[in-house]
Amino acid sequence: MNPSSIAPISKNSASGERSQVEYAVEIVSLSKHFRRQTLKSGYTTLKSSLLRLAFPKRQQEAIVTKAVQDLTVRIPKGASVGIIGRNGSGKSTLLKLISGIYKPDTGRITLNGRVAALIELGAGFHPDFTGRENLYLGGVMHGLTRAQIDERFDDIVKFAELEQVIDDPVRTYSSGMFMRLGFSLAVHTDPDVLIIDEVLAVGDAAFVSKCKERIAKLRKEGKTLLLVTHDLDSVERWCDEAVWLNEGIVKDRGDPRRVIDHYRQFIEKGEEIELEEADQRQQQEVAGPEKQAAETARWGSREIEITSVRMLDASAAPHHLFHSEDSCTIEVNYKVNEAISDFVFGIGINRSDGLVVYGTNTDIERLQLPRLKASGTFTFEISRIALLEGTYSLDVAVHRSDGYPYDYHKAAVTFAVRSSHGGVGAFVPPHRWLVDSQALEVATKRELRA
Repeated sequence: MNPSSIAPISKNSASGERSQVEYAVEIVSLSKHFRRQTLKSGYTTLKSSLLRLAFPKRQQEAIVTKAVQDLTVRIPKGASVGIIGRNGSGKSTLLKLISGIYKPDTGRITLNGRVAALIELGAGFHPDFTGRENLYLGGVMHGLTRAQIDERFDDIVKFAELEQVIDDPVRTYSSGMFMRLGFSLAVHTDPDVLIIDEVLAVGDAAFVSKCKERIAKLRKEGKTLLLVTHDLDSVERWCDEAVWLNEGIVKDRGDPRRVIDHYRQFIEKGEEIELEEADQRQQQEVAGPEKQAAETARWGSREIEITSVRMLDASAAPHHLFHSEDSCTIEVNYKVNEAISDFVFGIGINRSDGLVVYGTNTDIERLQLPRLKASGTFTFEISRIALLEGTYSLDVAVHRSDGYPYDYHKAAVTFAVRSSHGGVGAFVPPHRWLVDSQALEVATKRELRA
């Protein structure tokens, strides 16, 4: 069943059965396509325009982008819905269709109540008009009468904290001031449906906090909220339901925690593929020793040769994306080209900015190594990666005890770590907090957001 065609369960349904609900937004079979055409010359002249009119067949075929595809979504009155997805998935297009900025190619949108949209900073504001003039202009566009604007004007300006500059042209405003003016106007129009598309990201911390308080107030008043954001924690905290768009289609919808986890799995799978492809390209470069890139990525006399390097997860499957709590095994295959009695195996982990996070070898740790076979494997097992979020690379080497290299692989594997820990630095050491000898319990991520 297509998740986009499923209407959500009413928030007031105690039995869990689907009930008849009133919809604030009802979208049925909605589609929106965009055509773009790239000129080979990169610019247009009057002559080229006339030639295209005279010889239309010579025009380059337009590329069609399907921003929204046959979308059916129904949002109950009073629901708070978060719309998530990667860039280019159709989120902003959908909001612009709902707010009337775009017209759909097919399908219909039914809105019940006044809609206030915060989609683009300063949308509808005239740069040469003052803040005062733009408030009256914007208020009329939101359906308010002049008397209603007069009545709310002081509250709008005070909330936006723009008393000192309200009579200045808005072209002199910063992006944050634009956002404050637009947000304040939108929430003071008494909207039934409030649409927000990432604009809170530009506000200062104090004003964003005030905005969130106002949004909470609107939710308590039973207003409908549509929120587009890449801040998944905000969706989980603020929304009753999450809708995940992918290439203009609803990939999943429902409980925010479940949908967000599904989305994160999808994103991590894509990242895993990208990292694996990057690793394969690196291996191909190293395989061609005539290339300068290979010379900087691998060097040594090859009496002992490293033939492959893999990072394995807890199930012994090759992996390139880990979490801080995960275990990991570094597996290195080698072959002996010349009998050597003095040899050391080593590994190093580097962050993408060049910071050496960790390095060790069998000589540093005073390990007694067995006699090597003609070919074999050495592994380095990590019970807990404990790295903070970031991209890292793995160096592996076999060398003589005095450092003479037999085979050194620089950045043999690139991998990424995802972490819910908010600390700074490179790693998360095992730790606990105590106050007056009493151990403190660490709140879960969900509890921290409550």
